[in-house]
Amino acid sequence: MEFRDDIAELMSKCVGCGRCLEVCTSHSHGGCNPLEVMGGKLESAKGCIGCGMCNTVCEFTVPKRVMLYAVCKVNGMSVTQAYRETGYNLPPSDMEDVPAPHYMMGADAQLMPGCLVVSQAPYLEYATERALSLVGAPTERFEGGCCTYAVPFRGLTEEERDALKRKAAEPLKGRKLYTICSGCADEMCLSGIDAEHVIHRLHQDIDRIRELPGIRLRVAIQTGCGQRDQLWKFREVAEACGCEVIDAEQGCCGKLVPRISGELMAERQESMKDADAIVVGCPSCFARYDQYPEGKPVLYITELILLAMGDRSTVGFHRRAVQ
Repeated sequence: MEFRDDIAELMSKCVGCGRCLEVCTSHSHGGCNPLEVMGGKLESAKGCIGCGMCNTVCEFTVPKRVMLYAVCKVNGMSVTQAYRETGYNLPPSDMEDVPAPHYMMGADAQLMPGCLVVSQAPYLEYATERALSLVGAPTERFEGGCCTYAVPFRGLTEEERDALKRKAAEPLKGRKLYTICSGCADEMCLSGIDAEHVIHRLHQDIDRIRELPGIRLRVAIQTGCGQRDQLWKFREVAEACGCEVIDAEQGCCGKLVPRISGELMAERQESMKDADAIVVGCPSCFARYDQYPEGKPVLYITELILLAMGDRSTVGFHRRAVQ
């Protein structure tokens, strides 16, 4: 099988140490084999959940980039028609009566909703804009669309994806970009755009959150794969909202990868069985937990702040609302 030149170069830097295999979440559940993929067997990427654990231990190359390319290639994926028509990788939601964000035209920062929020949970855009305004960071909406992180874009070269991101970011004119998804923040930063996940801005002015009426809940936190090292910020924001945070093992939700996803979600739910609700920092995790049959109620971190404000306008859209 032929590989794109940049992917072949990354694969050539692999020393075969096997550390990626030891930490691979999917492989431990009978899924993908990143070591085989790095050795040229792209079909071994089937079952990859994109958690990026391979990247956290590799000192020589960028295995996650190879894995996502392999998933794209072996599944024959390409840029979606939805992206060509709307600028988002997924089609927009048809939900009705979703609360509208109170954006400020000409604000010093913009908020990037991201594809999954626009498609499956548009009310998270309202929650996040409101939370940012609370901490003194009013925003204007980012209209640039997708960050190109998603697997269907991995058939493009890095230069092609970079060009799409830079074009999308032109209206920013150098302003700050806050994102609901850590993948969006990471991707935009790779193209030199000043972007960060909202947890950083929320934590920066955490005292404003402590002044809210608050909400008494026992919560477990799942930051999402891209924000694991920021768990302490999520914990402190949740505690500022009045919550008791219970310890829970961090782990990937499994996306929607057949079988593996179900096993991982069952593990996560068991580790959080004593919580009233799960608090997440990733829209993909949010969607997966919300859809999981008979699972715990889930809140995106900015929805928790809304509840602490006394605003319950988004929880009615959940499959299982927090009581």
